[in-house]
Amino acid sequence: MEIVRIPEPEELDPEDQRFLEATKAWFKIGFVPKMSRVLRVVPEFGRPYGRASRRAMGDGTLTRAQKELIAATVSAINVCEY
Repeated sequence: MEIVRIPEPEELDPEDQRFLEATKAWFKIGFVPKMSRVLRVVPEFGRPYGRASRRAMGDGTLTRAQKELIAATVSAINVCEY
């Protein structure tokens, strides 16, 4: 059950549409994750959150795969439905 109406990509302004296309490329998937679409509902929150996420998952000591594994483990421990 959605609590927030999640806009379709074509309903967003061009800047947000470009962000969603970049998100697909970043995750190397053929769709835009719902969480990315939800974050665009309030751009003042979503844009900084997206930048922070890209920094966190970017190049560093750990590989991206290791970071994803840590994120998945934390989500499982927290019983995250997403």
